Amino acid sequence: MTFIQWIFLLGGLAVVGPVIAHLLAKPRYKRLPFTMLRFLHTSQAQSHSRRNLRDLLILLLRCAIIVLIAMLFARPMFLVRPELKETRYVHYLGLDNSMSMGYSDGSGSYFSKLVDSAVEYIRSADEQSVFNIFVSGSADWTWNLSKEQAIGAVRRLKIVTDTAHIGDFLSAFNKTARKEQLSGAAQLQGERSGSSRDVISISVISDFTPNTLDQFMGIVEPVTVDNIDYKAIVSSKAINNAAITNARVMGAAGGKLTVNVTVANYGQVRQNRWLTANTGTSKSTPVEINLSANQRRAYQVSIDVDMAGHEDMFVPVELSLSDGDGLEADDMYYLSVFVPERRKVNVILADNGKDEMFLLKTAMNALSRMNSYDAITIRQVLISDFARSEMSWADVIICSEITERLGEIAPQLKNFVKAGGTLVFFMTDKPSPGAVEELWSQNVLPALPKKCVRQRAYIQPKPYHSQSFSSDSRLAFQKTVNWAPDDIAAKSLTNYRIDRIVLTGYLECEPHPDSSCVWQLQNGIGFVYSRCFGNGAAILVNTSVDDSLGSLTKSSASTAFCRYLLGRSNQVCEYGFACNEQAMLPVWNIEGLFTGKKQFRVEGPDGRKRRAAVTESFLLIPASFGTGWIRTLTKPTMYAGINLPPGETDMTKPAPEKLAGVMNRIFLPDSHQSVITADATGSKEYKPFWKIFAWLIILLLLIDPVIANRMKR
Repeated sequence: MTFIQWIFLLGGLAVVGPVIAHLLAKPRYKRLPFTMLRFLHTSQAQSHSRRNLRDLLILLLRCAIIVLIAMLFARPMFLVRPELKETRYVHYLGLDNSMSMGYSDGSGSYFSKLVDSAVEYIRSADEQSVFNIFVSGSADWTWNLSKEQAIGAVRRLKIVTDTAHIGDFLSAFNKTARKEQLSGAAQLQGERSGSSRDVISISVISDFTPNTLDQFMGIVEPVTVDNIDYKAIVSSKAINNAAITNARVMGAAGGKLTVNVTVANYGQVRQNRWLTANTGTSKSTPVEINLSANQRRAYQVSIDVDMAGHEDMFVPVELSLSDGDGLEADDMYYLSVFVPERRKVNVILADNGKDEMFLLKTAMNALSRMNSYDAITIRQVLISDFARSEMSWADVIICSEITERLGEIAPQLKNFVKAGGTLVFFMTDKPSPGAVEELWSQNVLPALPKKCVRQRAYIQPKPYHSQSFSSDSRLAFQKTVNWAPDDIAAKSLTNYRIDRIVLTGYLECEPHPDSSCVWQLQNGIGFVYSRCFGNGAAILVNTSVDDSLGSLTKSSASTAFCRYLLGRSNQVCEYGFACNEQAMLPVWNIEGLFTGKKQFRVEGPDGRKRRAAVTESFLLIPASFGTGWIRTLTKPTMYAGINLPPGETDMTKPAPEKLAGVMNRIFLPDSHQSVITADATGSKEYKPFWKIFAWLIILLLLIDPVIANRMKR
């Protein structure tokens, strides 16, 4: 027993008062003459004895009352030791079933070793343990399993074609195990006396490839556990694995499709393999692969493709490496290639007869000769002789300047754009004010040119508007029109260092409310403005087609810039996706074939059939089919290749020191552990005891008068 306000115990010294009063209250007898003294002495002895006993009892009662009152004010607490129930052990297992675990070094696969290690861990645990299992490749949890159930769940695991999801594992652990841990600490602090405490243990078993280890390193907030155990499944032998990591179509010419394929040696064993491309109807000549340890290299394969009127327009190309390493899953790569027929584009170059368009015409002819682009037919006319018949023939009209004649035919130019044509204006230092006003009133100009500024300026290295690089934005931008900036040409312009091209002048422009500035000068002035309306687009280029305002058309970037102005071409495109990203096919490549359709049925590599929806000119493919081909069940058939996530099968062994450092940073020992362990053999709890003292005081106060009255005689 202990006292919270022990100072009140000093009040017990008040018992001195009753004691002194008792000593001073002894009766004094008077002498009285009386006969028969023998009987008087006997009566006096009996009365004196009774009175002494009564006074002693009353003294003790009153002293006890004073002491109890003092103890009551001192707030007595009684120490109890609650009986603790048996501790419960909760285990969280993070098991890696990603594709890299399929690697085998001849003594068994990584995955089989993982299963054996997990089963051994479960069997060594306490019989009453509870197991929660997370498989990081599938990102699935199994909760509250007994030992037998946990062993069965581990033995039923399979490898999946995905990367490990470490973030999902730790976030779910924080939401569950941490709450249980805090609850157990509160129980030992007396909030729920006599209850059991959960001891949280975590075990991570993985090959800890660079991809997985990077995810662990990206964890910012550590988690607290009672016990941490991790095991790296690695081979004692040198790693022997090569993988096809990427593939890109370089072009299609002469009935052959050329593909650049990147092959990486992810191990320490030299790779001597063969690379082959297969379309189902034709097979390429094998290309020899020779890679030293940890080397990466691009190889080129060519395969025969019937590009003339291909029935489905999508060619499924399977790239494969010959056998010879410890993991077969990354020896295949699936790439769908869109091979369209070249279309004809009619271009009119309208100038003032001063041969201003010579350089631009040269660039257009070079672009037409490129096998990856459409066939371009060029007709050069004078702006003054520009007639309606040229508009009906043309797909694209490029004007070297804005003259009075363009103002006269402004309504016809507007109809040309609405019908699907592309109209391009280059600028001079003195555009015709009347023509500018008329074109502006007809909403044909994407920007209103004003004052000419004669000073040096440079072009931004990249497009200003994200639609020039983003497929989503680009397609949303042109979902109702036939023109959009060409992504590949925009990227090519950056390679030509367009930011080094000097402009000797430019015009200050007021953009149309419905136009976009798709490229800027480095001083913030717009360089290329575009406005889409109807089915076409109008474009304003804030420089001259000759060298009066700059040297753009004289530079090596001229051909790429023409390609950018003409917009997207009907070019060869490839469609290969990782299994952990959204796969989508652009239906704009085959206009008219999907009009009015909102849903399609697609078949995945596993043979399952699902529905895919058309949204913003994309066919969105449902996720998680594994690796292989996804194809539409509606004609014309479209294909999408689904591959492993990049770097998933990089089998580089983790450095033990680095792995230990990462694990020790993420998993911290529970701050309550030392306190809980110390109290585990004798947990303490104090209960208030004041009620007992209060009742004793009341009882003694009742007894006091009874004793005083009953023993009075």
